Amino acid sequence: MQQNQQKSESIKREMYARSLDTIRVHNPTNTDFVEWYDKYGDSRQKYTVPHRAKNIGLGAGNNDLPRYLAERYAEKMIIHLINKKSHEEWEEVKKNYRVDERSGYEEKYALRTNNRELWKEYFPKLWLGVIEKYGGEELPDPQEPQKKPVGGLLAKVGQELDLVDKDYVEEIKQPKAKDEKKDSKNI
Repeated sequence: MQQNQQKSESIKREMYARSLDTIRVHNPTNTDFVEWYDKYGDSRQKYTVPHRAKNIGLGAGNNDLPRYLAERYAEKMIIHLINKKSHEEWEEVKKNYRVDERSGYEEKYALRTNNRELWKEYFPKLWLGVIEKYGGEELPDPQEPQKKPVGGLLAKVGQELDLVDKDYVEEIKQPKAKDEKKDSKNI
């Protein structure tokens, strides 16, 4: 009984520490994503993921957030992107219908926000990877393999794509040499 209780407490500590890992996220839109969050802590916290052209020192459109906020951001942003895509598609299609018919067809053409394929498409664009594990090297590795906790659609898609615990690797773009530019034009 006591052993199970200790194991349960160990799992709770590990899950709490994991929720505080630092994740780098990206905002692919033209507007800043601003959110107020007050679940952890005494006062409300404002966090911002800058728009894709704004650089706050972490790369254009990037910010580092604790995992629990990064998950919240990714879920809200994916739903926003799906709704935006759905609206744009409807704006194109609605021209084919009379004004009095449009209300009946709008729902037919709407994309579902739980469309797994769209989540798989958008998640890698938003979730860049783990920057820092909470507690650093002090956390011991689990002695026996444990199944990751399964949550909503975000957690399932992230696990399928194996991106949830992927380390962030910064891409460094090398400028092309002048000779390479000339050769690529000749091809």
